[in-house]
Amino acid sequence: MKKDKMQFGSGGGSPVPGPPLEKNHPDPVIIAIIGGSGQMGRWFQRFFVDQGLKVLSADVDTPQTPQEVAAQADVVMLSVPIPQVVAIIQDIAPHLRPDAALMDITSVKQRPVDAMLKAFAGEVVGTHPLFGPGEKSIAGRTVVLCPGRGERWLQWLKDLLEGAGARVKVTSATEHDRMMAVVQGLSHFVLIALEKSIRQLGVSPQDLEDYSTPTFATLHQLATRLLSQDSQLYACIQLANPANRPALRALEDAVADILYFIQRQNTDGLVRLLEEIKAGFGQEE
Repeated sequence: MKKDKMQFGSGGGSPVPGPPLEKNHPDPVIIAIIGGSGQMGRWFQRFFVDQGLKVLSADVDTPQTPQEVAAQADVVMLSVPIPQVVAIIQDIAPHLRPDAALMDITSVKQRPVDAMLKAFAGEVVGTHPLFGPGEKSIAGRTVVLCPGRGERWLQWLKDLLEGAGARVKVTSATEHDRMMAVVQGLSHFVLIALEKSIRQLGVSPQDLEDYSTPTFATLHQLATRLLSQDSQLYACIQLANPANRPALRALEDAVADILYFIQRQNTDGLVRLLEEIKAGFGQEE
């Protein structure tokens, strides 16, 4: 298993039997973070310790193996690269206690949640923190929870996050991926394409600075920030989410519609298109 370098279907089922979770339980909940040497693994280690929980961490370079820490934990969190998550789920699941919970924090949810449900008979929660390891606090940040199986640990996690000030959105893995196709897949694609086009046109950095407008400066800054981060992660976000394809087909259709009017120098048509888009914002509100 490689170190985690990444940012940070609802399956039915009845709760797994076990003692109720009480806020004043004398023993702290034990969290095992698999991929704990990565940036988000370290971030969540600090977070859970601050919440008064006991944290075990395992990675390729730790004294204890992922299997060993998973066997000791109440909750096992997988903070690993997207391409490896299914294999690691299959490797870790047999070592979990039956009353434990298994969760992941990858940026896609359908495939990991399905894999956890198949590999582990206990409680499963798909989790996606919508922020990166640069955040100092979880307060005001959003965490998406995708119920897989069971309610006991799902509720515990929701209460813990909200108690620390996080915004928690509970939804299905399918809906999560559909929305992430817009929020991450589509937006990242546009920024990557912008920078690729600039380089293809041969525009120098100095000219970009000399002629920059506020709108362009914002877009260029967002794009360069994205491209300065882990290329493997952002490639996986494009490739691993099955909902990205229809989202990008919608973008392709939109580009074709806009080009149609530009190529024909059709001012009235392009104005109508812009007004239709503007009217759509009003309807969403």
